[in-house]
Amino acid sequence: MRAVGARLEVSPRALYNYVTDRHDLLGEIVAVCQSDRPQPRLDTGRWQESLRTYCRDLRAWYRVHPGMLALARAEDLTPFASADLMRPDDILVGFFLDLGLSPQNAYRAWSITVLQVSGFAEIWDAWHDRPPPGSDLPGWTGVPPNSATGELPHLQRVAAQSAYEPPDVLFESVLTMLIAGVEAMM
Repeated sequence: MRAVGARLEVSPRALYNYVTDRHDLLGEIVAVCQSDRPQPRLDTGRWQESLRTYCRDLRAWYRVHPGMLALARAEDLTPFASADLMRPDDILVGFFLDLGLSPQNAYRAWSITVLQVSGFAEIWDAWHDRPPPGSDLPGWTGVPPNSATGELPHLQRVAAQSAYEPPDVLFESVLTMLIAGVEAMM
Protein backbone atom coordinates (compact mmCIF):
# COMPACT_ATOMS: atom_id res chain seq x y z
CA MET A 1 0.00 0.00 0.00
CA ARG A 2 2.91 2.32 0.77
CA ALA A 3 4.46 1.76 -2.65
CA VAL A 4 1.15 2.37 -4.45
CA GLY A 5 0.52 5.49 -2.38
CA ALA A 6 4.00 6.79 -3.16
CA ARG A 7 3.50 6.09 -6.86
CA LEU A 8 0.19 7.99 -6.82
CA GLU A 9 1.72 10.69 -4.63
CA VAL A 10 -0.83 10.20 -1.85
CA SER A 11 -0.55 8.79 1.62
CA PRO A 12 -1.24 5.06 1.98
CA ARG A 13 -4.14 6.02 4.22
CA ALA A 14 -5.77 7.94 1.36
CA LEU A 15 -6.01 4.71 -0.64
CA TYR A 16 -8.48 3.35 1.90
CA ASN A 17 -10.98 5.93 0.65
CA TYR A 18 -11.17 3.81 -2.53
CA VAL A 19 -10.31 0.24 -1.49
CA THR A 20 -10.94 -1.71 1.70
CA ASP A 21 -7.61 -3.55 1.83
CA ARG A 22 -4.66 -4.83 -0.17
CA HIS A 23 -6.71 -7.70 -1.64
CA ASP A 24 -9.31 -5.23 -2.87
CA LEU A 25 -6.55 -3.09 -4.41
CA LEU A 26 -5.15 -6.09 -6.29
CA GLY A 27 -8.63 -6.89 -7.58
CA GLU A 28 -9.03 -3.34 -8.86
CA ILE A 29 -5.65 -3.47 -10.60
CA VAL A 30 -6.55 -6.74 -12.32
CA ALA A 31 -9.97 -5.39 -13.34
CA VAL A 32 -8.51 -2.22 -14.84
CA CYS A 33 -5.82 -4.10 -16.76
CA GLN A 34 -8.23 -6.75 -18.02
CA SER A 35 -10.86 -4.24 -19.13
CA ASP A 36 -9.10 -3.56 -22.42
CA ARG A 37 -7.63 -7.02 -23.06
CA PRO A 38 -8.11 -7.87 -26.74
CA GLN A 39 -10.72 -10.45 -27.60
CA PRO A 40 -9.46 -12.97 -30.15
CA ARG A 41 -11.13 -12.75 -33.55
CA LEU A 42 -9.71 -15.94 -34.96
CA ASP A 43 -10.72 -17.42 -38.29
CA THR A 44 -9.82 -21.04 -39.08
CA GLY A 45 -10.11 -20.26 -42.81
CA ARG A 46 -7.22 -17.81 -42.61
CA TRP A 47 -5.82 -19.08 -39.39
CA GLN A 48 -2.18 -18.02 -39.81
CA GLU A 49 -3.02 -14.36 -40.41
CA SER A 50 -5.74 -14.24 -37.77
CA LEU A 51 -3.34 -15.79 -35.22
CA ARG A 52 -0.68 -13.24 -36.17
CA THR A 53 -3.19 -10.41 -35.76
CA TYR A 54 -4.29 -11.64 -32.34
CA CYS A 55 -0.68 -12.05 -31.19
CA ARG A 56 0.12 -8.50 -32.32
CA ASP A 57 -2.93 -7.21 -30.42
CA LEU A 58 -1.98 -9.21 -27.32
CA ARG A 59 1.59 -7.91 -27.47
CA ALA A 60 0.29 -4.33 -27.69
CA TRP A 61 -1.91 -4.98 -24.64
CA TYR A 62 1.02 -6.34 -22.62
CA ARG A 63 3.02 -3.24 -23.56
CA VAL A 64 0.23 -0.96 -22.30
CA HIS A 65 0.29 -2.83 -18.96
CA PRO A 66 4.00 -3.54 -18.47
CA GLY A 67 3.79 -4.15 -14.74
CA MET A 68 1.03 -6.73 -14.96
CA LEU A 69 3.34 -9.69 -15.59
CA ALA A 70 5.65 -8.64 -12.77
CA LEU A 71 2.65 -8.31 -10.48
CA ALA A 72 1.44 -11.78 -11.49
CA ARG A 73 4.87 -13.18 -10.59
CA ALA A 74 4.96 -11.37 -7.25
CA GLU A 75 1.35 -11.92 -6.18
CA ASP A 76 -1.15 -14.75 -6.36
CA LEU A 77 -3.76 -13.35 -8.72
CA THR A 78 -5.69 -16.61 -9.10
CA PRO A 79 -8.42 -15.45 -6.67
CA PHE A 80 -9.33 -12.83 -9.29
CA ALA A 81 -9.70 -15.32 -12.15
CA SER A 82 -13.20 -15.42 -13.55
CA ALA A 83 -14.97 -16.63 -16.66
CA ASP A 84 -14.75 -13.11 -18.13
CA LEU A 85 -11.05 -12.90 -17.33
CA MET A 86 -10.32 -16.27 -18.93
CA ARG A 87 -12.61 -15.90 -21.97
CA PRO A 88 -9.83 -14.82 -24.40
CA ASP A 89 -7.82 -17.87 -23.39
CA ASP A 90 -10.85 -20.13 -23.83
CA ILE A 91 -11.43 -18.70 -27.32
CA LEU A 92 -7.78 -19.29 -28.24
CA VAL A 93 -7.90 -22.91 -27.01
CA GLY A 94 -11.15 -23.44 -28.96
CA PHE A 95 -9.47 -22.04 -32.07
CA PHE A 96 -6.65 -24.55 -31.78
CA LEU A 97 -9.15 -27.37 -31.23
CA ASP A 98 -11.10 -26.21 -34.31
CA LEU A 99 -7.87 -26.40 -36.31
CA GLY A 100 -7.85 -30.11 -35.49
CA LEU A 101 -5.27 -30.16 -32.72
CA SER A 102 -5.73 -32.75 -30.02
CA PRO A 103 -6.66 -31.38 -26.59
CA GLN A 104 -3.06 -31.92 -25.44
CA ASN A 105 -1.63 -30.08 -28.45
CA ALA A 106 -4.28 -27.33 -28.20
CA TYR A 107 -3.14 -26.82 -24.60
CA ARG A 108 0.49 -26.71 -25.75
CA ALA A 109 -0.27 -24.29 -28.59
CA TRP A 110 -2.22 -22.00 -26.24
CA SER A 111 0.54 -22.09 -23.59
CA ILE A 112 3.32 -21.48 -26.09
CA THR A 113 1.41 -18.64 -27.77
CA VAL A 114 0.85 -16.83 -24.48
CA LEU A 115 4.41 -17.51 -23.32
CA GLN A 116 5.96 -16.26 -26.55
CA VAL A 117 3.90 -13.08 -26.69
CA SER A 118 4.09 -12.22 -23.00
CA GLY A 119 7.77 -13.17 -22.77
CA PHE A 120 8.63 -11.01 -25.77
CA ALA A 121 6.73 -8.07 -24.31
CA GLU A 122 8.16 -8.58 -20.82
CA ILE A 123 11.79 -8.96 -21.87
CA TRP A 124 12.45 -7.55 -25.32
CA ASP A 125 9.81 -4.82 -25.57
CA ALA A 126 10.29 -3.69 -21.97
CA TRP A 127 13.99 -3.16 -22.60
CA HIS A 128 13.28 -1.22 -25.80
CA ASP A 129 10.26 0.69 -24.46
CA ARG A 130 11.99 1.73 -21.24
CA PRO A 131 15.74 1.37 -21.91
CA PRO A 132 18.15 1.49 -19.02
CA PRO A 133 19.88 4.88 -18.69
CA GLY A 134 22.87 5.15 -21.00
CA SER A 135 21.97 2.12 -23.12
CA ASP A 136 22.60 2.12 -26.85
CA LEU A 137 19.63 0.30 -28.41
CA PRO A 138 20.83 0.29 -32.03
CA GLY A 139 24.32 -0.63 -30.85
CA TRP A 140 23.23 -3.62 -28.77
CA THR A 141 24.29 -6.84 -30.44
CA GLY A 142 23.57 -9.32 -27.69
CA VAL A 143 27.26 -9.56 -26.83
CA PRO A 144 28.55 -7.76 -23.74
CA PRO A 145 30.77 -4.92 -24.96
CA ASN A 146 33.64 -5.88 -22.67
CA SER A 147 33.83 -9.56 -23.70
CA ALA A 148 37.12 -10.72 -25.17
CA THR A 149 37.33 -11.93 -28.75
CA GLY A 150 36.67 -15.64 -28.83
CA GLU A 151 35.07 -15.65 -25.39
CA LEU A 152 31.55 -15.88 -26.84
CA PRO A 153 32.32 -17.11 -30.36
CA HIS A 154 28.79 -17.97 -31.47
CA LEU A 155 27.22 -14.76 -30.25
CA GLN A 156 30.08 -12.73 -31.70
CA ARG A 157 29.65 -14.46 -35.07
CA VAL A 158 25.94 -13.72 -35.37
CA ALA A 159 26.41 -10.18 -34.00
CA ALA A 160 29.07 -9.45 -36.62
CA GLN A 161 26.91 -10.78 -39.46
CA SER A 162 23.52 -9.46 -38.36
CA ALA A 163 22.20 -5.96 -38.46
CA TYR A 164 20.18 -4.52 -35.60
CA GLU A 165 16.54 -5.57 -35.95
CA PRO A 166 13.81 -3.45 -34.44
CA PRO A 167 11.55 -5.35 -32.02
CA ASP A 168 8.66 -5.41 -34.53
CA VAL A 169 10.81 -7.24 -37.09
CA LEU A 170 12.04 -9.75 -34.52
CA PHE A 171 8.48 -10.29 -33.26
CA GLU A 172 7.35 -11.21 -36.77
CA SER A 173 10.07 -13.90 -36.75
CA VAL A 174 8.69 -15.17 -33.44
CA LEU A 175 5.23 -15.40 -35.04
CA THR A 176 6.62 -17.24 -38.07
CA MET A 177 8.22 -19.82 -35.77
CA LEU A 178 5.04 -20.08 -33.68
CA ILE A 179 2.92 -20.73 -36.77
CA ALA A 180 5.41 -23.31 -38.03
CA GLY A 181 5.13 -25.07 -34.66
CA VAL A 182 1.32 -25.12 -34.83
CA GLU A 183 1.50 -26.43 -38.41
CA ALA A 184 3.84 -29.20 -37.25
CA MET A 185 1.29 -30.25 -34.60
CA MET A 186 -1.47 -30.33 -37.21
